[in-house]
Amino acid sequence: MPDENPTADDAAVSLVVPPTPGELVDRAVERWREGLVEAAGGSTLADMELLGDAALDLSSAHPSGMAQLFAGRPTRLSNLVREGAALSNARRRARAVAARAAVYEQRYGIAPTALAIGVATWTERPAPHAGQHDDVAALADATRPVEPGPRPTVQARTVRAPVLLRPVTLRARGTGEADYEIALEPTLDVNPVLARALRTRGALLDPGAVARGTFASGGFDPRGALQRLASLGEAVLDDFRLTERVVVGTFVHPGQILVDDLDALAGTLESHEVVAALAGVDADRERLRVRLPDPVTGDREPHLERGVGDLDPAQQHVLDALSTGAHLFVDAPTGADVTGTLAAVVADAAASGRTVLYVPGHRRAAAALAERLDQLGLGDLLLDVAPEAGWRTAAARRLLGAMTLDVPAVDGQGLHVLRTRLVEHRERLRAYVDDLHATREPWGASAYDALQQLARLTSTRPAPRTTVRLTPDVARVLDTERRAALGADLVRAGELGAFQVRPTDTPWYGADLRTRADADVVVRRIARLLDGTLPALVERTAQVAAETGLTQATSLTSWAEQLRMLDGVRGALDVFLPIVFERTAADLVAATATPQWRTERGVDMGFWLRRRLRRQARDMVRPGRPVADLHTALLDVQAQREIWQAHCPAGGWPRLPDGLEHIEDEHQAVREDVAALDEVLAGTPAGAGLADLPFAALAERLTRLRADTSALETLPDRTGLLHRLRAAGLGELVDDLATRRVDPVLAPAELDLAWWSTVIEQILTQDPTLAGYDGAALGDLSAQYAALDRAHVASLSGPVRAAVAQQTHDALRHHRVQAESLFAELVEERLTSLRDTVARHPDVTRRLRPVIAASPMLVPQVLPPTRGVDLVVLDAAAHLPVDMAVAALARGRQVVVVGDARCASGTAVRELADVLPSVALHAETSRRDPYLTAFLAAHGYDGVLAATPLPEHLPLVRLDVVDGTGMPDSATGTVASTRVEVEHVVEVVLHHALSHPDESLAVVTPSTVHADALREAVLTEVRGNPAIAAFFDGARPEPFVVTDLANVAGLRREAVVLSVGFGRTPHRRVLHSFGVVGEPGGDALLLDVLGASRHRLTVVSCFGADDLDPERIRAAGPRLLRDLLAFAASRGAGASGDDVVLTAPGPRPDPQVDLREATSGAVVTVASSGDRAAAAAPADAPTGSAGDAGDTTGAEPDRLLLDLAERLWRHGLTVEVDHGIPGGARIPMVVGHPDAPDRLLVAVLTDDEAYVGEPSVRVRDRLLADRLERLGWTVVRVWSAAAFLDPQAEVDRIRRAVHGRVPTPAEPRNVPLVLGVPTVDVSDEQEELPPVTAPIRISVRTTLAARRAAEGAREQSDDDVVPDAGVDLAAGAVADAREPGASGTGRRAVPEPAATSADPDRTTDEPVGPATDDVEGTTGHGPTDDRGDAHDGQDDRTDRAVQLTLAVPGSPRPDVRKGLPIGAYSDDQLDELVAWLRSDGNDRSREQLAADLRDELGITRRSYRIDTAVRSAVSRALR
Repeated sequence: MPDENPTADDAAVSLVVPPTPGELVDRAVERWREGLVEAAGGSTLADMELLGDAALDLSSAHPSGMAQLFAGRPTRLSNLVREGAALSNARRRARAVAARAAVYEQRYGIAPTALAIGVATWTERPAPHAGQHDDVAALADATRPVEPGPRPTVQARTVRAPVLLRPVTLRARGTGEADYEIALEPTLDVNPVLARALRTRGALLDPGAVARGTFASGGFDPRGALQRLASLGEAVLDDFRLTERVVVGTFVHPGQILVDDLDALAGTLESHEVVAALAGVDADRERLRVRLPDPVTGDREPHLERGVGDLDPAQQHVLDALSTGAHLFVDAPTGADVTGTLAAVVADAAASGRTVLYVPGHRRAAAALAERLDQLGLGDLLLDVAPEAGWRTAAARRLLGAMTLDVPAVDGQGLHVLRTRLVEHRERLRAYVDDLHATREPWGASAYDALQQLARLTSTRPAPRTTVRLTPDVARVLDTERRAALGADLVRAGELGAFQVRPTDTPWYGADLRTRADADVVVRRIARLLDGTLPALVERTAQVAAETGLTQATSLTSWAEQLRMLDGVRGALDVFLPIVFERTAADLVAATATPQWRTERGVDMGFWLRRRLRRQARDMVRPGRPVADLHTALLDVQAQREIWQAHCPAGGWPRLPDGLEHIEDEHQAVREDVAALDEVLAGTPAGAGLADLPFAALAERLTRLRADTSALETLPDRTGLLHRLRAAGLGELVDDLATRRVDPVLAPAELDLAWWSTVIEQILTQDPTLAGYDGAALGDLSAQYAALDRAHVASLSGPVRAAVAQQTHDALRHHRVQAESLFAELVEERLTSLRDTVARHPDVTRRLRPVIAASPMLVPQVLPPTRGVDLVVLDAAAHLPVDMAVAALARGRQVVVVGDARCASGTAVRELADVLPSVALHAETSRRDPYLTAFLAAHGYDGVLAATPLPEHLPLVRLDVVDGTGMPDSATGTVASTRVEVEHVVEVVLHHALSHPDESLAVVTPSTVHADALREAVLTEVRGNPAIAAFFDGARPEPFVVTDLANVAGLRREAVVLSVGFGRTPHRRVLHSFGVVGEPGGDALLLDVLGASRHRLTVVSCFGADDLDPERIRAAGPRLLRDLLAFAASRGAGASGDDVVLTAPGPRPDPQVDLREATSGAVVTVASSGDRAAAAAPADAPTGSAGDAGDTTGAEPDRLLLDLAERLWRHGLTVEVDHGIPGGARIPMVVGHPDAPDRLLVAVLTDDEAYVGEPSVRVRDRLLADRLERLGWTVVRVWSAAAFLDPQAEVDRIRRAVHGRVPTPAEPRNVPLVLGVPTVDVSDEQEELPPVTAPIRISVRTTLAARRAAEGAREQSDDDVVPDAGVDLAAGAVADAREPGASGTGRRAVPEPAATSADPDRTTDEPVGPATDDVEGTTGHGPTDDRGDAHDGQDDRTDRAVQLTLAVPGSPRPDVRKGLPIGAYSDDQLDELVAWLRSDGNDRSREQLAADLRDELGITRRSYRIDTAVRSAVSRALR
C-alpha cells in the first residue's frame, strides 16, 4: 500500500497546471505581436534614412513646379527637376520609389507613397508610462513631480521622422518610364510617430485639427502646421529640431497598425473559436471539426442553385458547406477558378442579407474579384478599398452612390420559362444516356454495349458477315459463358469440316452418326447387305416369281408388298377353299353385308339373291373352320385377289411358294438393316427411302457408301457437335456458316455478331425511342441545352442584384436617422475615417456595399475592432504569416480561407488548413505545357492536377543555360546577377514582345538585386526602341512586370521567364547558395512561380541540374530547383512520354522529413504530399502522374471511334485515339491535318463510359467542351448511336471541322501506304531505283528520336543497312546493289543520315537525308549514278553509296493491315509481325526493329501510346 507519510523528496514534487484557454490565447497574441514588429522591421516613419535610394528629394525643386504641385495639379518630374544630371538621378530614385510602392501595394495592400513635408529630429528616451495613449493621462504624467532616486539606464536613439505626410500618386509616363507624374491627394496626416511622441510627453495635440488647418485658407499652406508642431516639439522633446525638406517616399509601418488593432481586439480573441484554435485551444479545435454536407450528385434544380457564375459541382459544394454556417478551408490548387468561386460566395452571402469582409493577401486577387463581379453585373455589391492615396474619397463616393440605387426589376416569368426549358432539355439528354447505357434484361447488356461489340466485330479483319438472327428464346439463354462454349463447338465443328464439306464431296454428307460405335455398326450393316443378305434376297424374289407366276419384285418395298400379299393369301386359304379366288367376291361381299353398308354404297340386291349368294359363300368355307364374320373375311379375300392380280399378270388362282416362313425371315433381316441405314442416311442429300430403290440402285448406293468409309473418321464427332449446336438453336447459323464456307477461327465472331445483332434488335423493339436518336437530333439537343444553360447562368445575377438593392432600401427606410446623418457626411465630404463612419452608422453602411474588400493592413482603418462581420473571406494569403491575418479573422462570425497549402510560404494558410474543415476545388484546364502540369503533380500535386493535352506538339518549357560568372558577394556569399544572364533575359523579353505581343509576360527571379538589374536593363532597351513600347505599357490589362520570388503571390501571366539569377565563380564553380530559394518555404515560392505561367515557361540559368551536387542540396527549395532545371532541359529538347525528366537523378533525402524546417534546427516528420492530396482531392479528381499507374492507355478502346478513325485516316487526315500524356486526362480521339504537322486540330468527344460516369449533365455536355475549346481545340461530339447508324455522316462532320481550320483538302488514302523500296531488278549494271509511292512527313520529335538511334547504328560496318526513321522517304534513295542474286523486294533502303555528330546543332523540322527541292511533293528523282549525283551540294558523306539490303522474309506476311490506329492492333498481331520481320535473318538492334515495325504498320508519327506498344512488342520478341 502507498506510504502515508511522504518524505521531503516527495514533497518537492509538484504538478504543472495546464494553461487555461485564456492563457494560451494571451501567449499566442504576444507571439503574434512580436512577429508583426519583427516582420515590419524599422519604420520609415521613425527613421527616414531607411528609405535608402527609394527617396525622391524635392527640397531643391524648381519653385514654379512646386507651386504647380502644391496647387493640386499633376506635375511632371521633369518640371520639378530641370537640370540634366539631377533629373537623371531623380528618375532613378523615382523608379525605386515606384518599385517599392508596388511591392507594398501587392504585399500589404496599402498606399504608402507620400510627400513628406519637414523632417523632425529628436533624441528618444522612453518614459515610464510610454505605453499610455490618452492625452489626459499623458499630461498628468508630464506634470507629476520627479521622485528622487537614480533613474534607470535606458539606451537613447535618434529619431528622424517626417512631420506632415500628404499622400501622392506617382505614375510613370513616356516610353520606358522616361518621366514620372506626381499628383497630391487632398488629404494630409501628421506623422503618427511624432504625434504619439508629443502626446505621451504631455503635449496637447489634435492631429486632425492640425491637418485640417493646412487647407483653411482655401489653398494648401503647411507652414502654420509646421510651426505649431515645432513649438510643441521644442517644448517636450529632447534635442528637437525641425528641418524644412520635401521628400517623396514610402512612409509606412504596417506592423504598428496591426499591433494597435491587435491590442484593441485583445479582449474578444478568446471567445473567437478560430483564433483560439490557432492559439492551441483543443476545445475550440474540436468545435471546428464539424461534418460537412456530402456533395450533391448530378445537377441541381435551377431555382435551387446558389451563387452566380458558371460553377462546377465542386464550387457549388463550397456554397453548400458555407450555408451550414461552418468555418471552412477551401483547398484551391494552382489553376483552380478561385475568383469565380469567391464571386459566387460573396454574392450568395450578400443576397442572403449577410455582410462580407474580403481580405486578399495581395492586390492582384482583389482586382480580379472586382473585375469578375463587374462582369457578372454585381459591381455594386463591392466596396473596394484600393491601395491608392485617395482611397477614402473613393470609398465615400461609392457609399454615396449606393444610397441612390434603384431596385432592378426581375422578369420572374421569363426566368421560370427559361428554367423549365433547361430542365426539359437536360432530362432529355439524361434520358438518352440512361436509355443507351441501362442494362437490359435478360441480356445483361446495354444498348451501348451492343453498339460497341458490334463495332468491334465489324471492324476486325476479316469481319464476320452473318445476317442470321437468333430467336429471343435462344438468345436469352446464351450468356457469355454459354456463348464461349458454343463458339468452341463451332470452331471444333469447323475444324472437322462442318463448314467446308459439301454434299458432292461424300455420300456420307449429313449422315446421322454421333459416335464411332454407331459408325462401325453402320459399316457392318452395309457389308452384310452387300456381301450376303441383299444378293440372296434378289435371288429369292426371282425364285418366288418363278414358282407363283408373280412379277419379280424390283425393290424392297415391292418385295415386302408381295410377301404381305402371300401372307394374306395364306390366311385366306386357311379359311376358304381355293375356288373363292376364281371370280370376284364383290357380290358375295355385298350379299353378306348389312343393309346399312349396302345403302351407303348404293347397292340394290334382292332378298333371294342375297340368300343364294350367302349360301354360296358358306359353301366356300373349309369344313370345320367356322367364320364369325363372313363379310369381313370376304373383304380380305377380295383385297388379296386384287393384289394378286396386280402382281400376277397371267392370272389364275394364287399359289404359295415353298418355305414362305423362311422367305419372310430373310426379308425381315434385310429390312432391319435397311431401316437402320435409312435412319442414319435421312440427312444426306440422297436422303432415306432405301427400300424404295431398285435393287441395283440400292446396291450401287451401298457400294459408294462402303467405298468412302474414310469420311467416317470425322463424321461422328462433327455430327455430334452439329446436333448440339442445332439443339441450342444455332441451326440456321450453322447452315449460314457452311454456305459461306467460313473459316472455323471466325465462327465465334459470327456467333457473337448474330447474338449482339439479336440483342440490339430486341432492345430497340423494347425501347423504340432509342431508334429515334440520330446524330443531328442529339447534336441539336445538346447545343440547345448548352445555350439554355449559359442563359440560365447569366440570369443568376439578376435576383442577387435585386435582393441586395431591396435590402439597401429597407435599411435606409428603417434606419432613417443614420441614413440622413451618413448622407450629409458623404455629401459634405466630411469623411475622414471610414472606420469611425462605420461605427457611427453600423446599420446603414454595412448594407450599402455588403462586400468590403480590404487588405489586412487596411482592415483596422475600415472596420471597428468588433466581431461584426457575418463572413470573413481570407484569400491569396500564401505568403502571409498568421499574425497578419488574426485581426481580420477576429472580425468575422464565419471564416472561410481559400488557399493552397502546398505552395504556401507563410504560416497563415498552413495553420488555418490544419484547424478548419476542408473542401477542395478542381483545377481548371490550363494552356501550360502538359508536362509542366505533370511536373507539378510529381512535386506535391499528385491526385490534384491532371495534364490536359494541348493541340500543339512543340514544348512550351525550355531551359536556356548561359555562361555567367562573377565574384561572390561578401555579404550574401552568392554570385548574384551576372551581366551575361541579364543580357540574355533582356533578349528573351524582347523576342517575346516581338513574336508574341498578345501574350502577357512576367520575369521572376529569386534575387532582388537581379530583379532591379533586369528591370533597369529592360527599361533601357525599351527607351531606345519605341516600336515595342506598347508591349511594356503599364496600362495593359496584364502589364509586363519584373519581380522577385517573395512578391510573386497571385501573379498570373501567359508567359513567365524564371531567371535563377545566380552565376558561377570565375573558376566556374557553382556556389550552392540560392538566396530565398534555400530558406524555409523556398520550394513553395518556386511552385507558385510555376503555377503563375498559363502558357509558356522559360528558365534562364548559369548552370544546369548536372552542375549541382545532390549531396550538397538538402533543403526542399534547392532540390526543387534542381528538378526544375533537369525537367526544363529535357522538355526543351523535345522529350515526351517517359523520356521527360520529372525528378533529377541522384540521392534524395527521406521524403518524410520536412526540410523546410532544417535551417531552424528542427526536423519535423510530416505526412507525404500524396496523403494530403488524397485527403483533399474530390472523389472524381483525376489521378496519376507521368509514368505511373494512373495512365489509362491500356483501357479497351472505343470501337466506334476506331471505325471513325480508320475512315478519317483514309481521307488523308492525322488521327490518334485516346490522346494524352501519361497520367493525364485523355481525349477519346483527336484529328489533325497533314498541312499542320505541328498541331492537332479537332478533339472528338463521345458518350463513352467516362461520359456516363460523370453524373452532371452540365459538366459532361458543356463544361468539358468549353474547357477544351479554351485550350485551342475545336470540339466535335460524336454520339454512339449516330456513329453506329451513320458513321460516314459523323466522319463528314469531323472533316468539316478540320477543314474549317485548314481549308486545304487532304490527299485520300485509297490503298494501304507503301513504305520502303519497290522490287529491284538486280543485274550487272546499276539502275535508278523506282520512286517511293507514298512520301512521308516526319515530325521534329520523330527526327530527333531517329537521329539518336542512327548515331548508335553508325558503329556498324558499312556493309550493313543504316536504318533511320527520320529520313524523308519522299526524297528518294540511291543504292548500290553490290550483291546480285535472286530477284526479290528490298523492304528498306535508307540513305546515310544527314545529321551526325559532326552536325549536332541541327534540330529544326527539316527532312533528314538527301536534299531535295520539294520534299513533300517529290515522288522520284532524275537519273543518278552509283555515287549519288542527286546529292550535289552536300558534304563529303554523300560520296559514300548506301548498299541496298535485299531482305527476304522466310514466311508469308501475316494478315495485319497497315495504317490503322495503334489501338486497333492486338498484341498477337504485333508479335506475329515482329516474328515475320525477324524471319529474314538480318540482325537488327532494338531501334532498327522498332523502326521496321512502324513502317510495316504504316505509322508516320510518334506518341506515347505508339512508342509503348512498339517497344513492348520488340521486347517480347527479343526475350
